Amino acid sequence: MCIAAPAQIVEIKDNVATVDFGGVRQQAKLDLVGDLDVGRYVLVHSGYAIEVLTQQEAEESLEAWDELLEILDEEDKENSKAK
Repeated sequence: MCIAAPAQIVEIKDNVATVDFGGVRQQAKLDLVGDLDVGRYVLVHSGYAIEVLTQQEAEESLEAWDELLEILDEEDKENSKAK
């Protein structure tokens, strides 16, 4: 299974973007998506931006990630109590 995560571009230098995943930053190559501006959202997989997101798509994707993380957090808490 492959998962691409949404991230916002905060800096671009030499076709490599610094992207922000909710406070965690990493580098992502832009070879597959072309020229972009700071502030745009992209899906990142294996160090590459693989798709450019509209603002609406980014918001929906980030909301879905937040929901997933909340569910996983609740499961962790329940599993800790059961031990």
